[in-house]
Amino acid sequence: MIMMKNILFISAFCVFAAGICQAKEPGTKAIIKCSAVNRAIALQKDTIPPADVMQVITTAIYSTNDFNIEKVAELYTPNATITDDEPPYSWNGPTAGVQWVNAVEKVCKDNDLTKLKGSIGAINVFLQTADNVYIIVPVTYTGNLTGRSHFTAEGAFIFVLRMINGRWLIKNQAWIPKKGM
Repeated sequence: MIMMKNILFISAFCVFAAGICQAKEPGTKAIIKCSAVNRAIALQKDTIPPADVMQVITTAIYSTNDFNIEKVAELYTPNATITDDEPPYSWNGPTAGVQWVNAVEKVCKDNDLTKLKGSIGAINVFLQTADNVYIIVPVTYTGNLTGRSHFTAEGAFIFVLRMINGRWLIKNQAWIPKKGM
């Protein structure tokens, strides 16, 4: 009787474990990492974002190359939030992108920083559902400072995008300088 209960328990557990460990999305692989201390289930994801997602992200990042607020005017959700290391450090609402580009431009003028240019590095973190995207985008900003030959700032933007009326819009954008990572 005890042996029969053990067999039923083990069978039920295997069915349960197999159900948990199945990949939930096409193109993903379920991985089980087991040790005496740590048992975790993780899904491998493709880290190549679709073109429409990257178009929104590159437009936002490259908008500071020429301080073009028209480029970002329609990229943010009505309740968007941007966080950056430029004063006043956060901007909210549908005009958050415009406010952020204007703040970056002011900092550049105040510090005699010219030829600011952002460049995007290789993306290693990208997660997507039907109507949400989470992505970490490595970025390097370069430019010229008066009295110095060159300016470089490295870090990453964390973006959360939402699908709204058939378009990807930025819900959250946060800058993390490399020294903060």
